[in-house]
Amino acid sequence: MDKNRMWMIGSVLVMVLVLVLGVLLGIMPQLSATAAADEQRASVAESNAGQALILAQLKKDFEGIESLKSELIPLDASVPSGTNMPAFVTQLDALAAASQVTLTGITVSDAVPYAPVVAPIPAPVAVAEGADSTSTPTPTPTVAAIEPGAGVPPVTNDQINASNFASLAITVSVTGSYADALNFVSGLQSGERLFLVSGLTTTVKEGDEENATPGGVTATISGLVYVLVPPAAASAAAAG
Repeated sequence: MDKNRMWMIGSVLVMVLVLVLGVLLGIMPQLSATAAADEQRASVAESNAGQALILAQLKKDFEGIESLKSELIPLDASVPSGTNMPAFVTQLDALAAASQVTLTGITVSDAVPYAPVVAPIPAPVAVAEGADSTSTPTPTPTVAAIEPGAGVPPVTNDQINASNFASLAITVSVTGSYADALNFVSGLQSGERLFLVSGLTTTVKEGDEENATPGGVTATISGLVYVLVPPAAASAAAAG
């Protein structure tokens, strides 16, 4: 009887030990793995929710891509990413025909890095002879007059600089009446390609009386066109 009781107690102890070891070695790792999987699943779900928001915003932005493209077309024509001289010459030919002038010459200089326009320095005000330069002038409540050479302060932008912008100096010559030449200059300033007129000279057109146009002149227009430098080209130029 005592032996049987001992065997029973021993068997129970063995069963309890097996159960405890099973929990510790089998079930607990599985529970830990399940908890880790739940945490990972929650993290993935949170990440997916964030990506879904980004995707929704991208889809919303993409809906207006055609409108942005339509806005980009005239901007790209105004300041292209290359010199695009053939298209500019075609523009000049069409403008000359519309202005009833004859295009007689075009010169194009090499592209140079963009340089911001510097505001002109106001010319010093001359002091009348015999006046006391140290005396304080009497203040006037009227609108102040702009001193010669003061000009209008140029508009600048830090995002437009020598690394992403370049300019080409261009000289265009046309012949025709004075009024038609001015129309050509006006069209040049408001044309498809951005053109900054920096100088204009006119001379009376020479010719015989039969071929000379009444009031005919030769107009020489100098100015700048601009080119957008792609980031890759700017990086290559900087590395070189």
